[in-house]
Amino acid sequence: MSLVRNFATVGSATLLSRVLGFVRDVLLAAALGAGPVADAFVVAFRLPNLFRRLFAEGAFNSAFIPLFGRTVEEEGDEGARRFAGEIGSALLFCLLVLTAVAQILMPFVVWALAPGFADDAQKFDLTVMMSRIAFPYLIFMSLLAYVGGILNTYQRFAAAAFAPVMLNVV
Repeated sequence: MSLVRNFATVGSATLLSRVLGFVRDVLLAAALGAGPVADAFVVAFRLPNLFRRLFAEGAFNSAFIPLFGRTVEEEGDEGARRFAGEIGSALLFCLLVLTAVAQILMPFVVWALAPGFADDAQKFDLTVMMSRIAFPYLIFMSLLAYVGGILNTYQRFAAAAFAPVMLNVV
């Protein structure tokens, strides 16, 4: 019965997140319309999402969760807490360094992602500014995925599953 309950929890949270994500996208489209501001926003938000797949949902979580689970089994909660603290600190440090470097090099990053924007200086500058605002999102999403992995290891699925719902609301 626990499997069905956990499946229902995660499934309903995912469905609700998708619906609210659609509503968010509709509201953004209504607010920004179609044009250079919307184009700048899409490119600016693509950048942290690209890195999020690597840090939050990709290689990091694929490596961290099994290691954390094994640490819980072999060393208990105290060893797991120490391990998670060390890994969390290293992750945060790497994210802060990456964010600082990205902030400094953002014009080059935007040019690499959207080279066509360089023809329109105003659109390019807006995209650089929006990208600098949006990029720290990577830090928070990666830390959220990290904490979600810890919660899932302890079979606490609801908080991690409903986090994207809250992100769409906010």
